[in-house]
Amino acid sequence: WSPLAFLIVALNLIFTTAYTLYVLWSTQRGPLPNHIKTLFPYQIREHLLLLLHILPGLLLILNPEIIF
Repeated sequence: WSPLAFLIVALNLIFTTAYTLYVLWSTQRGPLPNHIKTLFPYQIREHLLLLLHILPGLLLILNPEIIF
C-alpha cells in the first residue's frame, strides 16, 4: 500500500463515520432539544478530550508500523 492510499482510506473512514452518525442522529433522535442548542461554547477541556481520543486512531492509521 502506498501512503496516498492510506490517506484516502483514512479520510474515507472519517467522513463515512461522521455521515453515518449524522444520519442516525437525525433519523432516530429527531431535532436537537432546546437545552442542547443553548449550551455555552466549547471549552479547552472538550477540545483536549476530543484530541486525546482522535489522535491515537489517526496515528495508527497514518503509521501502522507502531503496533508491529
